Amino acid sequence: MYRSENRTAFLFIVPSLAGISLFFLVPFVLSLGYATGDSHGNFTGAENFIKLLSSDAFKLASVNTLKFIGVAIPLNLIIPLLIGNLLFKLSGGGWLKTLFMSPLIIPSACTAFFFQSLFMSNGLLSGFLGVTTDWLQTEHSFAIAVGVYIWRNMGYNLVLTLAGLANIPKEYYEWASIEGMGKSRMFFRITLIYLVPSLFIMFVMSFINSFKVYRELYMLAGSYPNEKIYMLQHYMNNQFNLLNYQNLTAASFIVTLLIAALVVVFFIADKKSEYAE
Repeated sequence: MYRSENRTAFLFIVPSLAGISLFFLVPFVLSLGYATGDSHGNFTGAENFIKLLSSDAFKLASVNTLKFIGVAIPLNLIIPLLIGNLLFKLSGGGWLKTLFMSPLIIPSACTAFFFQSLFMSNGLLSGFLGVTTDWLQTEHSFAIAVGVYIWRNMGYNLVLTLAGLANIPKEYYEWASIEGMGKSRMFFRITLIYLVPSLFIMFVMSFINSFKVYRELYMLAGSYPNEKIYMLQHYMNNQFNLLNYQNLTAASFIVTLLIAALVVVFFIADKKSEYAE
C-alpha cells in the first residue's frame, strides 16, 4: 500500500522535477565547462576562479552584497515584527494592512519609477531641498537601496508575522498578566518564542529576496551605479554584456554554492532549535 502511494506521489512530482532539471540543473552543470575553460574551449582548471577572486570589481561587488545582506535582512525582520504587533492590537486596521501589502503587487518598473521621482536630480527630494543632486549617485545610494528592498518585501513578512501572532493562544498572555509579567517580558518570553517558525521562514525568504533587489537597482541606476550599490548581480550582468562567459559562470558557481550552503545551515540550525525545545 505504501509503495503504491509513493509511486503515485512520485508521478505527481515528475513534471516539476523534469522542468527543474531541464531549465536549471542541466544548464548549470553544462556551464561548468565555461567556468573551467578558456574562450577557445581549452581546460584551465581553477584558473578562472583564481582570477575572479583577485578581481577588484568582484571583491567590491562581494563586499557590497554582504554588507547589504547584513543591514537589509535584520531590518526586514525587525520592522515587520514591530508593525505586525501594532496592527494585531488595532481593531479595524484593515486599510493599513492593505497599504503595507500593496508593494507586493506593484511591478518592478513602477517601483523604480516611483523612487526615481523621489531621488533623481530633479526629483521631489532635490526640489524640497533646493538642490540638483542625483541621490542615487551619492554615498546615500546604499541607504536608498536598503529602503527600496524593505519597502518592496516588508509586506510578505508582515503577513507571516500576523499569521504567527494569530496562532498564539490568548490564554498565555492572560496567565502571564495574572502572574504580573510586564508587556516587554511577554513579548520576549511568549511572542518571540512562538514566532520562531514564522521568523525562520521570513529570514530565509528575506535572504533569497535580497539577491532579487538587482531588478530595481538596475532600473534605478543602470549597469554601473554608484560603487556603494555595485552588487554581484551587476558584476555578472556586465560580464554577460562583455561576453566574458568564463568570469560569468565562475562567479555564478561561487554565488550559487554560497547561497545553497547558507540555506542548508539555516535549515540545520532550525532543526536543532526544534529538538532543543
